[in-house]
Amino acid sequence: MTTDSTAITPIDLPPIPCSHRPSEEPVRVAAAMLLHAARYGGSVLTDRDVWTDANIDTLISHFVNQPDVSGKSFDDKLDIQLDGVSDDVRLLFAEIYLLQMLPTMQFHKATKIKNATSALRNAGIDYQIPAEIDEAFDHPVFWGGVAFAVRRFQQLSVLIEFVRYLRTFPETEIAAAYDDPFAWRTMVNNAPGTSEPSLRSCLTFLGHPKFFMSIVAGHHKKQIVEAFFPAVTGCVSTGDVDVDLAKIRYWLQEEPGDTPDFYHGPLESIWRPDEVADIDDVPAVTTEPDDDRRESSYTVESIIEDGAFHSASELRDIITRWHETRNIVLQGAPGTGKTWLARRLAFALIGDRIDDAVRSVQFHPGTSYEDFVRGWRPGGDGTLTLVDGPLLEHAERARQYPDIPHVVVIEEFNRGNPGQALGEMLTLLERSKRNPADALELTYMREAELAVFLPENLYVVGTMNTADRSLALVDFALRRRFAFFDLEPQFNDAWKQCLRARFRGVDADLIDELAVRIMAMNDQIAADLSLGPSFRIGHAYFTPGLEAPDLATWFTAVVRSSVEPQLREYWHDDPATVNDVVDSLLSGI
Repeated sequence: MTTDSTAITPIDLPPIPCSHRPSEEPVRVAAAMLLHAARYGGSVLTDRDVWTDANIDTLISHFVNQPDVSGKSFDDKLDIQLDGVSDDVRLLFAEIYLLQMLPTMQFHKATKIKNATSALRNAGIDYQIPAEIDEAFDHPVFWGGVAFAVRRFQQLSVLIEFVRYLRTFPETEIAAAYDDPFAWRTMVNNAPGTSEPSLRSCLTFLGHPKFFMSIVAGHHKKQIVEAFFPAVTGCVSTGDVDVDLAKIRYWLQEEPGDTPDFYHGPLESIWRPDEVADIDDVPAVTTEPDDDRRESSYTVESIIEDGAFHSASELRDIITRWHETRNIVLQGAPGTGKTWLARRLAFALIGDRIDDAVRSVQFHPGTSYEDFVRGWRPGGDGTLTLVDGPLLEHAERARQYPDIPHVVVIEEFNRGNPGQALGEMLTLLERSKRNPADALELTYMREAELAVFLPENLYVVGTMNTADRSLALVDFALRRRFAFFDLEPQFNDAWKQCLRARFRGVDADLIDELAVRIMAMNDQIAADLSLGPSFRIGHAYFTPGLEAPDLATWFTAVVRSSVEPQLREYWHDDPATVNDVVDSLLSGI
């Protein structure tokens, strides 16, 4: 398919008078230069050949596969990630960075240049920003939204992965993608990496800017199409928002390649007549131009800084698997910090502390499908109303803001009956079922409502206490749709350092001895055939708060008021064993 109007069935009505966006030609020219280098090699900053398979593989290993090497600023982390790579690799990264920022209004021109060349500050190489890219930076074409600020690492990773993916195709297929907007869109959307819909929409636009509209917010595209088809255009929607937007463009353009302005004037009044213009339109966060501080403001390192005793690699493995499955369960003994960790993992998954993107619920024996998914509720007038529960409510919010992962935290996941509470959501939660083709009718449907599917950016994390025998077992169908992670009691160096920092001046050997005693107690619990590892006592019991007066007083109180009662439940018919364990814990304290 070509990118001119002959590929689109025309709208046979007089065009609506409207304004058009400023010329996008500078961005189109600059994008073509960078995408030419991605296809054929070369460089836009020098006369070297930096777009090579070897350099791309180096970026995969040093950047993409090292997502959180420190809790420092993006530039400082970049110095660590690119330490030891060649100048050509640094040049390649800088040019990919240029591509990521090229069309956005997110940052001022000076900041874009500073960002892109940050990779080159330790390189001994001469380079120059081409006039075409310099001019494109003066003429940005859209506001990218919060994802271009807080998910910069993920977006750059997707671009790097895309270039490697592109080069796996034979030249005939690459040529087809560069000629055919739909082949290009398919290649962009199928490239590996996290979903990043705004970035992929941006890359789709940059590949065929005279066909695809310079709008990257998926919910805006959908709202525009729903408003114009058929009410304004007299045509039925094709079902493809990009095709429908192209039809509108060819209908309203004055010159080939003109872009109608949907964010001002008469066109905006059609698709959102009752809303105040908000090009960013993001949840619970305002991103100003040049707000470089918002990049990855919550990371794995942030979890550790908040007080986690787990290793960065362990936490990163959980998040990586979470991206793959969309659904995980944190399970473990009492006091292993499951609930505390779940919410922080959610923020690290998002890349920022966006509270509205995380919703917590707690299951209990009475939790039903009607409570969690959808059910009838009595209204003030005595009538029943069909009301969405927290899962569908949060799914709808995730659908409205597809660039931001949205998380449902289910505490005490197995305290109720998960299968009963989830109903058909058990199928719809599965990663492979999150598409219109696998949509299902719900137990309670509204009039004229279509079958339902869950959005790609909805994530679920459950927490399970493995020691409570009264809790429901999780069936195999549910286990297949969730990845399970065991959280172990952590009485490691990080835990010891926490105690040393809280109780300054205390002999370090004493804290080491306490760790030995606690682990000996847990070993005894784990070895008991009537108990086992799931009944060990977690580190949350032994982590002091600010109110703890001194080590001896605090530790004794914890053992007497929290640990000893638990042990007496465990060994209710063996008080002598409990006395021995408690005496061992408190000896000499």
